[in-house]
Amino acid sequence: MELKLNQLSVDGLTEHLDKGVSASYAALIGNKLIVAGGANFPGKLGFEGGTKAYYSEIVSYDEESGKWRLIGHLPDSAAYGVSVPLSDGALWVGGNNATTSLRSVLRVSLNETGAAVLKPFPQLPATMDNMAGSAIADTVFVAGGNIDEKPANRFYCIDARSGSEWKELPQFPGPPRLQPLLVPIKQNNRSYLYLLGGFFGGDSLRQPVISSEILRYDVTAGKWEITGELTDEETGEHFSLTGAVAMPVENRYILCMGGVNRTIFLDAITTQYNITYNGALTVEGRQLLHLEFSKEYMTRPIEDYKFSRECRIFDTVTGGWKTILDTSLTARAGATLVFEGKEFYVVQGELKPGVRTPVTIKGEINL
Repeated sequence: MELKLNQLSVDGLTEHLDKGVSASYAALIGNKLIVAGGANFPGKLGFEGGTKAYYSEIVSYDEESGKWRLIGHLPDSAAYGVSVPLSDGALWVGGNNATTSLRSVLRVSLNETGAAVLKPFPQLPATMDNMAGSAIADTVFVAGGNIDEKPANRFYCIDARSGSEWKELPQFPGPPRLQPLLVPIKQNNRSYLYLLGGFFGGDSLRQPVISSEILRYDVTAGKWEITGELTDEETGEHFSLTGAVAMPVENRYILCMGGVNRTIFLDAITTQYNITYNGALTVEGRQLLHLEFSKEYMTRPIEDYKFSRECRIFDTVTGGWKTILDTSLTARAGATLVFEGKEFYVVQGELKPGVRTPVTIKGEINL
């Protein structure tokens, strides 16, 4: 298996969008790439007194002209939801904005002029952000993330053709997972969902963890099982898929790209956890230590964070991993992936904490 990657032009991305965003919504509709929302730091970083900005713009990319153009707006500025393809468009599910997490779901399509058409869809049963989502036919699944603003293991589905409300399914085992991946695979006339990656920042009872176990949900049986681990094929060490993107290939393989470095990110969230739950600190002392940590952590050069350059495939039949490409083009976190067949787009994302890229990567899989 080989990957062919190209960078799309950034022409037409103006003002705040030319800095790039993380955690946008996206869709491929009629071979048109559509991107909406997302978040960035347009000025100063948080520890410098800046604030994260959320956006409502919906833009599409024209392959012939190599330019982006504005085709609409979200009802509210938002990011950190999931984008799920449907046979007649897509769903943009949940997310959050500067003040709250969201229950809203939008069905997305394009009209004859290429403008975005957004129709309301049954709301989620709870607010959800930083979760995973995917579809089997037109049944949509969402798992994990923050649910009612707390890390959770809950799992829901809805039939996008006829469903009027979301149905709760069995929770996945193990710790809660923020920013995991959910990938559909169909084998031997059975449908499965693979849950990979994600992290849990800890609470008063549990330490931070980066999930290494690969979970598989049998849609027919309604049961979860552990089916593998995130283990590098050469070193035997665990790696991270937190903040990564993934897609199915030939109903056998799962292609995974990007994500944070396991060791560096776990050290960061553990340091923050230890500050937060240190009972000997005053409120002011805790705030000061968090600020000092952010000043050091957020100002390192890009290469120090070691975001994953490896494009890996997981073989769902053998349970093995293989790195098929090493490239800086996909070494990002918080990107959004959309795909059709063997073509895919890795939409923007961040190169390091606080620093986004406006560049979208178009990829093609050659088997």
